[in-house]
Amino acid sequence: MSLKTPWSDSVNLESPLSEYPRMQMQRGSFTSLNGPWEFQITDGSQPIIFGGWEEIIVPFALGTELSQTKKTLNPGEVLWVRRQFEYHPETEMTLLNFEAVDQCCVVYLNGMEAGRHEGGYTPFSLDVSDKIKEHNEILVRISDECDSGLYGYGKQKREHSGMWYTPSCGIWQSVWLEDLPEHAVQDIKITPDCENNAVYLRMAGTYSQIVITVFAGKTLVHRGITNMKDYTIPLRDYHPWSVSDPFLYTMYLQTEDETVKSYFAMRRFGARRDSSGNMRFTINDQPLYLSGVLDQGYNADGLLTYPCEEAMIYDLRKVKALGFNMIRKHVKVECRRWYYLCDLLGILVMQDIPNGGHPYDFMRTAVLPTIGFRKMSDSEYEKNGRSDPKSREAYYRELDEILDMLYNSPCIFAWVPFNEGWGQFDSEEVTAHIKRYDTTRLVDSASGWHDQGCGDFNSRHCYFHSFRAPRSDGRILILSEFGGYSFIEPGHSEPNGVYGYKKFTDKAKWNEAVLKLFEKDVLGNVRRGLSGSVYTQLADVEDECNGLLSADRLVVKANEKKLRKLNERIIRSMK
Repeated sequence: MSLKTPWSDSVNLESPLSEYPRMQMQRGSFTSLNGPWEFQITDGSQPIIFGGWEEIIVPFALGTELSQTKKTLNPGEVLWVRRQFEYHPETEMTLLNFEAVDQCCVVYLNGMEAGRHEGGYTPFSLDVSDKIKEHNEILVRISDECDSGLYGYGKQKREHSGMWYTPSCGIWQSVWLEDLPEHAVQDIKITPDCENNAVYLRMAGTYSQIVITVFAGKTLVHRGITNMKDYTIPLRDYHPWSVSDPFLYTMYLQTEDETVKSYFAMRRFGARRDSSGNMRFTINDQPLYLSGVLDQGYNADGLLTYPCEEAMIYDLRKVKALGFNMIRKHVKVECRRWYYLCDLLGILVMQDIPNGGHPYDFMRTAVLPTIGFRKMSDSEYEKNGRSDPKSREAYYRELDEILDMLYNSPCIFAWVPFNEGWGQFDSEEVTAHIKRYDTTRLVDSASGWHDQGCGDFNSRHCYFHSFRAPRSDGRILILSEFGGYSFIEPGHSEPNGVYGYKKFTDKAKWNEAVLKLFEKDVLGNVRRGLSGSVYTQLADVEDECNGLLSADRLVVKANEKKLRKLNERIIRSMK
């Protein structure tokens, strides 16, 4: 891709995306390894070749503009990346952290295997205390089956066009080092309990005792000490987090040897019936209409990776400026900094689990549902691309890693395990699995179709006809995808063929049609029970020119003022 964003030329290629990656467990030790690495591609059956190395900028995936590479990975090939660096450990324990590597990798440090990871969307940490020296070399062997293997791949597809995008391969999020002292905090699970005015901590670490200090702004609201792994913070008069007032508490965890900084928010997600018997989403026991936008999280210059934090902030502020209060993060997981920014700005997130399953059945998951066949069994594994039990095992493994990774994020209000039947299987059991792990959030068990009647949402997708709210089935009714109207802003998107559900060549007519759709399909159904909607989509991506923003983020295609006012009207209409 040749398109550039406003940030493309200002990225510091020596140390891109160098902000602290994990804001809910910050310690003083942090060394970014982002920047120039080297790469080569070999046949999967061959060992590494010690010549022909080329430069690649990490954490941008192979073939992206910002990686400064042009090559791609073909089936059966392996990507090798390496970097030399100097390091002086300050303690006896050093962790090497990868925020995400697509798709499977083996990591070597100074010629010794340090660890392995499977799945392209979650972070992992390796204890390299016995391998790290003053002079070091990291070598990573990466394989990527994309949409033909066991693992989640989201919108990535080797034969990409239309709603399928250019695949990424390699290290696509930050790589960093940290030193842990003898008495360290190694993990925190934070559960707010608004009903009982408390926050529950479950901690892991090597400490003997820990001091917990909590501030509301500059005001000390709690200080306690424990030698246990579980701890309860009482908060009598707490300040709730909401989209209009995203208040965050600051928390410090002090052991014998270190102080870790964290944060949390007090918010409660739920559902209750209104006076007409319609089930409504609630936050802090108050009904809220969920006016959302579908966000693929793709970038013209970095594909899956944002060029910099300023680019993330731009997108999120535009979401707010357009009047939306929610993002559905579509079949992708972002870096942890992105969720921190949503926490900070007050944007609710409906988090998809990246789709997997092979082969993808276009007739079953795309054609038949649009003509009314919306409830097929998800126990027929072969028809749903899940005949291999290893594929189902890989799904659960990655699901659990995503739940662990994002559990503490205040902004996430719902999990979406399956979208439009892609690789869907046993959704009732999967929903129960999520609910057992996380009792604080809702679950949209099957977004779009092949709904098995479980979960908290009656989740509909509607692109090809007018939407009319169905009779209540006791769950929250959400139009979780609609719209998708296409208009190309010349010079700001580069489709090979325009993909969308209704195509326009006149910008004024496109804007008029989008606003009319909101009025008719959304506003017209709120009193009939509609409690949320998700417009497709935030920004153009390759052939999909149906974004409210252009692919290069240089143009806001939508009439910002009119759409914001209409969104505000929709949100008010449910009160």
